[in-house]
Amino acid sequence: MKDSLYTILFIFMLGQFGHLGLPWWTLAPIAALAGWLIPQKAIQSFAAGFAGGFLLWLTAAYLLDSANDGLLAGKIGALFMGLSRWQILLLTGTLGGLVAALACLTGYWARGLFSRQ
Repeated sequence: MKDSLYTILFIFMLGQFGHLGLPWWTLAPIAALAGWLIPQKAIQSFAAGFAGGFLLWLTAAYLLDSANDGLLAGKIGALFMGLSRWQILLLTGTLGGLVAALACLTGYWARGLFSRQ
């Protein structure tokens, strides 16, 4: 449980620095590094990666959305068959969570591959 919290915080904190000017896909190497450095089981690594990426992208999307009073999320929601502002934010968080979860699981598998020698 403690390792999962460390993974979530690692992804969230380094991901915040990544938002300062790096591309969106910076989340994947950060999560893979977390999966490599913090030993856990595969399902825990996947779940912690998802939680970290979800929180990171949901927070970033919410802050950007509230900066423009929800205008952009409303327009994007209209493109996606009338989704509400909150549904768009949750969808954004889910996509970020999946990116981070798969990358964290990849880091976990890479650690197992190189540690067997």
